[in-house]
Amino acid sequence: MYELADPRETLNVMPAGLFLLTAAHEGRDNWQFVVRAIGMVPGPPALVAVGLNLRNLTSQLADASGEFVLTVCSEAQAPVVEKSRGLTGHELEDKFAAVGLQRLPAAHVQAPLLADAHACIECRIVSKHPAGNYHLYVAEVLALHYDASRPPVVHYNHLIYRFLHEPNIG
Repeated sequence: MYELADPRETLNVMPAGLFLLTAAHEGRDNWQFVVRAIGMVPGPPALVAVGLNLRNLTSQLADASGEFVLTVCSEAQAPVVEKSRGLTGHELEDKFAAVGLQRLPAAHVQAPLLADAHACIECRIVSKHPAGNYHLYVAEVLALHYDASRPPVVHYNHLIYRFLHEPNIG
């Protein structure tokens, strides 16, 4: 038996990875959580898609520079969720330092990679599509930095879970 729920709860009942996005433009950088990201096409070229709210500084930096780094979080980034509540790059000089995120240099974009993540994906924006208060960005993957020793985490109903610790069922 299904329960009829408020459509605004849709994303809460759809498990997803936990993602951070970094962007930089004209000497300023910032980061934000991304509610959803998806691999679109394996390539070539490999494509990913993310939804960004243009009120956020990071989204504005990505929009201006035409590039970003999409980070697939590991357990190391999970504490950032609580630490970052209420923080905004519009008010902080260094949002990375405020929550203890360590920047690493990227190979192809201005935005930094994040230390200790499962993966950091350097991207160049190829198109954007208005979607309500957001824009859906499609981006080409320029480089993939991957650490198999740091499994990704999953975000579901406002909580973060370990992933890949149980045997698969299918």
